[in-house]
Amino acid sequence: MKKIKAAMVSIILAFVLSGGSALCQNDIPLVPLVKPINPKLIKITGTWNYNATMPTIQGMCPAGSAASGTLTIAKGSGPRPYILVFQSGRVCNPASLCTFRGTLTGNELVFVNEAKVDDEGGEVTNAFRLTVLTNELATGNASSRYVHPDGMECQWSYSITLNRKARK
Repeated sequence: MKKIKAAMVSIILAFVLSGGSALCQNDIPLVPLVKPINPKLIKITGTWNYNATMPTIQGMCPAGSAASGTLTIAKGSGPRPYILVFQSGRVCNPASLCTFRGTLTGNELVFVNEAKVDDEGGEVTNAFRLTVLTNELATGNASSRYVHPDGMECQWSYSITLNRKARK
């Protein structure tokens, strides 16, 4: 019993002295706790609530912020038939950056958009990939990238979750 206690004390001490990085939350792979819905049963159109985490930044970029609000998904036509529009919680400049086009392949939902955003020719590209877990829950990652014609570049990455009440 003394050996077990000594081993536990050693493990705890090593964890504390390492700043806890050995078991840091960022090192744990995110795995859905539920099996994703059968793709044949997916019904993603309608209004959703979303939560986006505080973005991580690469480059000399202005800080982003966490966001939450509502969005709608509709089905149109063409090679990217799904249309996602942020209704609240985001500031989009130009306004076209609040509208994304996307595809649904199996349980993977991918949306993208891009636009010129300033009078110097800077361009922004946004994308996010979500796994549809149920008709009320989708979760995944997103990124935004700004490129100035002179070569300056910024990137933001964040997690995003969509949820809504079950339909009756």
